[in-house]
Formats: sequence, C-alpha cells, structure tokens
Amino acid sequence: MRGIRQLIVREFAILLSILLLGIGCRGTGKIMPVKVEGFLESSGGMELNGEVVDICADGSKVLVLDGSGARVLGYDSGFAIVETIPLSIRLVGPRGIYADRYYIYVYDDKTLYRLAKDKLLMSAWLNNVRVEGLAGFSPGEVLVSDGERQMVWLKSLFGESRAFLDRTEIKSPKAMAVFPEGIFGILAERNRLVKINRAGIITESLTLPMDVNLLAADSKGRAMVMRRGEPALFVITDKKIQGYELQGTLNPQALAVIGNRLVILDGARRILFYLLPGK
Repeated sequence: MRGIRQLIVREFAILLSILLLGIGCRGTGKIMPVKVEGFLESSGGMELNGEVVDICADGSKVLVLDGSGARVLGYDSGFAIVETIPLSIRLVGPRGIYADRYYIYVYDDKTLYRLAKDKLLMSAWLNNVRVEGLAGFSPGEVLVSDGERQMVWLKSLFGESRAFLDRTEIKSPKAMAVFPEGIFGILAERNRLVKINRAGIITESLTLPMDVNLLAADSKGRAMVMRRGEPALFVITDKKIQGYELQGTLNPQALAVIGNRLVILDGARRILFYLLPGK
C-alpha cells in the first residue's frame, strides 16, 4: 500500500513539473518548480462514534458536522468533545460546515443556514443555492461560491446578497479559503487556483495539471491543495509547489488548518492531525 501511495505522489509531481514549465503565475509571471518533500506522519487522531460529512476550523477547535444533520460537535486539541450543538432545523442531506467569530454556517443541497453562537438560533440564510465553498469576508459576512448560478456572492451581516464575482470573471467556483492580508483563494473550473482581493479583483491565477477540490490556507499564506480521496497534499507558495504523502490516511474527504496543524477528515469516521511542513 505504501509503495502505491509513493508512486501516486511521485507521478503527480513529475506531471506537475512537466506542465508547469510553461505555466506562469498571474501577477508575478514566475515559473513555480515542483519539489517532492516525501511524507508527513500523523501526529495523532481520533475515531468518531458516528459518520460525519465535513469539518472546519473554529479558533483552536475542530467543528464536525454530524451525518444525521441534527448536530455539530466541537473537539479540542486533546481530541475531547468540548461542545455539542443541536441544530434546530435538521438538515436533509447535510453537505458542509464553516465558522467565523460569531456564527456557524451549515448547508445542504439547496440552503445555507446560519447559527448564532451566543443564542444558538438557526435560520435559513440563503435559499436555492448550491454551496461549493465559503470564506469569511468580515465577522458575520461571508463569500459564497454558488455552483448553481456559477458565481460568488457576498452575504452581508444583515442578510443582503450581492454579486461579488460572476461567470465572466471566474468559472465554476468551488472551495474557498481565507489568506492573509485581505486575500481570498478560490478553486475554479477543474484545475485553477484563483486569488482575489477584497475589491473582487483577481490578483493571481494558477492552472494546475489535475482536478482538485479541497483547499485550505495557513497563516503564512500557503495554499494546501488536495483531491478528495487521494492521500497527496500539495503546498503552494508564490514560487514553488511541494508534494507530500499523508501517511495513515486512506480516504481524505475534507481538510482544515488550525495553527500549525493540518486536520484531515479520513472517510466518515476518523480525524487525523499532521504538523504543517516547513518552518
């Protein structure tokens, strides 16, 4: 099994090296060489009692959306449950979760819900939307990538919606992440990582040689990119891409960054932690 995973990572890196020879980075125009760093060992993990569908960072905690659509669980760095949040509206076919300073956001196939942390009141916040990704714009305000309308919305604190990016600016927006200094990352189409500023201006665009659908960012501004179901992590900076095999994970379904750790939802019943590579 380990030999197969090594082969996946190495072949992916070779393909990246070949294709990126002619691909520059919008805004910098620099070529980004690929370097395979090897393996990342898990620094710990926990088995979950039931199936979950998604995870997200909430400060130093990991929030877990239960597969029943009836609750959210919070785990601390010691793998202990620190809170159980019942959802007053049960999600049918729950798909994802996100959190900012004041709110928790959960969604299914058609509706984005918002839950105030202080009152635990849950309400439908955006209807008839296929949420593909969320990113905190400011406390209580989020960017929403909408797979149904193929655009990115800015949802304000009081519920107003306005178009932030439309399909003429970005095609098929998917997972999103918040980068330092007011920059947001969006996975678009099948293989693009696009960075935008708070004015909705694209500042950087990178074409990747394969389909990716998982994205997170760390405090250094590095992008963590994966493909769901594949144990290969690629760390993207302004000048290079580094590849790693995540040992111990069999079927990664979601990722988050908490401090200096990468959090992986492996399958539907296990969470693994990895120290982020580099200094």
